[in-house]
Amino acid sequence: MVLGTFAGNFTPAEDQNESFAPDAPELTAATDIGEKFGTTVARMQVLTSSTTGDVITLEGLQASIALDESVRSGAGAEYLVDSDQQPAVLSYLAPVQFAIAAGAPMPTNDAEVKALYTQGLLSSPPEFRSFLTALVSEDANLEAGTATYGLTSVAYGTDADFDEAAARATAIAESVVAAPTPVTITQDPFSQELIFASGDDFQDEILRMFAAAGLIILLVLAIVFLVKPSTFKDRALFYVGIALMLAGVLVAIAPSLGLIFPDVFPESWGDAELAPVLLTAAIFFAAAFILWTLSSRKLRRTTADTLLTFLTIGFAIQWANGFGNILFDDASQLAQILPILLIGLGVDYAIHFQTRYRQELASGRTVDLSIATAIRTVGIALVLATLTTAVGFLTNVTSSIPAIFEFGVLAAIGITASFLLTMTFVPAVRELLDRRGEKNDRLDTDGLGGGDSRLIPRVIGSFSVLPRRFAVATVIVFFIGTGFAAFAMTGLSTQFSFLDFVPTTSPIRTTAVTITDNFEFPETTSVLVEGDISTGAAWNSMLDSYTNAADVENVQSIELEGGTKFATGQSLMSVMFQFLNPGAETFDSEMFDVAISIGFNQQRKVPEGSDVTPLYDIAYQNHPESMIGVLSASPDGGYDAALFNFDTTAGENGAGQISDDLNAAFDPVRSAGLAAVTTSSFIISDLVVVTLRDSQVSSLALTLTAALLLLVINFWFESRRPMLGVITTLPVAMVVIWVFGFMAVVGIAFGPVTSMVSAIGIGIGIPYMIHVTQRYLEERVTQDDPDSAIRETLETTGGALGGSALTTMAGFGILMLSTTIPFRQFGFVLAYTIFLALMAAVALLPSMLVLWDRWHRRRGDAVLDADAVHAALQDQT
Repeated sequence: MVLGTFAGNFTPAEDQNESFAPDAPELTAATDIGEKFGTTVARMQVLTSSTTGDVITLEGLQASIALDESVRSGAGAEYLVDSDQQPAVLSYLAPVQFAIAAGAPMPTNDAEVKALYTQGLLSSPPEFRSFLTALVSEDANLEAGTATYGLTSVAYGTDADFDEAAARATAIAESVVAAPTPVTITQDPFSQELIFASGDDFQDEILRMFAAAGLIILLVLAIVFLVKPSTFKDRALFYVGIALMLAGVLVAIAPSLGLIFPDVFPESWGDAELAPVLLTAAIFFAAAFILWTLSSRKLRRTTADTLLTFLTIGFAIQWANGFGNILFDDASQLAQILPILLIGLGVDYAIHFQTRYRQELASGRTVDLSIATAIRTVGIALVLATLTTAVGFLTNVTSSIPAIFEFGVLAAIGITASFLLTMTFVPAVRELLDRRGEKNDRLDTDGLGGGDSRLIPRVIGSFSVLPRRFAVATVIVFFIGTGFAAFAMTGLSTQFSFLDFVPTTSPIRTTAVTITDNFEFPETTSVLVEGDISTGAAWNSMLDSYTNAADVENVQSIELEGGTKFATGQSLMSVMFQFLNPGAETFDSEMFDVAISIGFNQQRKVPEGSDVTPLYDIAYQNHPESMIGVLSASPDGGYDAALFNFDTTAGENGAGQISDDLNAAFDPVRSAGLAAVTTSSFIISDLVVVTLRDSQVSSLALTLTAALLLLVINFWFESRRPMLGVITTLPVAMVVIWVFGFMAVVGIAFGPVTSMVSAIGIGIGIPYMIHVTQRYLEERVTQDDPDSAIRETLETTGGALGGSALTTMAGFGILMLSTTIPFRQFGFVLAYTIFLALMAAVALLPSMLVLWDRWHRRRGDAVLDADAVHAALQDQT
């Protein structure tokens, strides 16, 4: 209860990028640009389409004019940013609108619109023409004046906090939608801020999906913890309860089914409100458990064990979140995935403890002795699992990324909480309930050896044929499979897009995909230059770098007569040259005279030792609106930063490469003693993923190494066989390789969400392996035959593992019904990760244990130090 008061405040941080790479120069540069150069301009793209297949038409023109008027008069008008170089609202039909504004008669048919378009495009300045042509789809015929799609660019200021920026985008988008258009024309807005504005829908879906996962886990736990019914009435009640729970699950996932399969299920399901859906689902589950509790003693115990396990998992999550708020205030994106790990471990811990306790009760032992034996035997495996997993995750404290540091600390806390609660709270509750029943001679132990030890143990137990008869072949097949997976893993792609978190059913996503597929609309990539930029050497180095940028791939440029190329976009050099070019309409003779006085030559350079401050001063004085966006005046006097904004078409996939190329282009600036950093939203996203990938690889290695050392030390002291530590850890490493290899084969990229699969795979995989090894040691002490020992291990502990894996797979596999791609992929990858960990635990590891056992026996060694194992288990049989 105490930690719960803190847990409620452990909410997601507003800026997730900062939690991944706070010290990255690209992030610092993006912040500095906003502080030094005033308003940060974002561009909303409005996609125009027509049922006729052509948007350069009279109706397209009417829609563009209406759009301009609606946006400029709407609620977001105050945020629009007009500049000398470009109006705030720039349509793909701007050549026509400019011609009309210059006196041309209003077109009356499509042909006149096309004529004005082609004429206006040809008469536009080269640097402006390249921007205009990017506003029509790639299939456009500029000579004929036809295009399937058109774009309108709406520039607005975003120098506000996260929520305000989203609100501004929403206001402008509403004005776009409100614009009256002909029936053949559709205009759809898109911007990155609109993605953030739709975050509430995303959060609702994730909450609904995780609630559905929790309900499914409850359902499967009820089946796993079933006390074998002995009467027709109990069996009938059981099936009625399961039917009620299935109805509850269906209610919980109905909205997702309606969204994903609108042709199969009613679309109205997808519009259902979150609260009524979850309340209705909860009522079905409550009805089932109440029915069982009031009608049957056996089903009452099933209910008690199921709810006790679920409550314990909830407590562990509350503990972790409570400490998270105390230690870190806000939750990173990775911390939000922590409950999945804790549910997987909590289910595993509880099932193993409850299974062993039930087996001891069914064998005729007292409640006290059964509790003691379960804690003493299963507890050893859980101690090992907790210690190795917690220490493994604590290796993440070496990471420089706050999100990974936070995840490592909270994972260790949550894992420890799960262990403590399973070893104290669960036995205490079970002891209080069962001791009273034992005292009154009402403790029903009939069927406790069944239920969770029937079908699943038989299936898992059948795997014992592999280590008993085909141990060598099994190990060889698994190692060959690992080799293929390792080779496939080299093709694993690293991608991340904010668009992936937009539901696939969202119109925003459809608009964005259409724009991406049909346009090469330039994004803005910035280079921030900082230092004393007032010297002649600084000016010349910036000019050389600006010239180099024109040759960078995916940087848009124009070529003038004589072969001179210039990169397009608003930058210090492009703005200055507008005013220093005698042949331009914007020519400023006063600025030109000052430039000549400081030594400005035909190559636009100045003497190295000259002072360019007077030129900057007159530029600021005569053209403050233009200069404030590219030149930063220092509070102490002089000028300390310049901004170069380039029009680029690298997109998300090419962000890393264009960052490297532009940084290389600005090497002359660094040689002059200045700092230069390339940044953009795409570059920052790429940085987040690459940094996360590299950090995860190192954390993975540290985690496995820590687990290996701890297990080697443990098995040395416990059984004088340190090699068991290697044998127990190796399958976990192989599981991670299989997971990433399979991701590469099916085309699932490594991103912020799927990157956590390796951590969860280790977190759940290590306990699986430890349970098998520990139970094998226990059985091997009492049985001389290794085949019998491995069979008994798989039928008991293996059965519990199967129940644990089935519960977690079924629960989080439901995420595959998500309408967001990352969580759909995560549900799929997590499900098969747990399945692979289970296969490694019941097929590969037992085969390796049997081979290890046979090797010692061939050497004539004692396989185990029986006295050491007895002492470790404190056997009282």
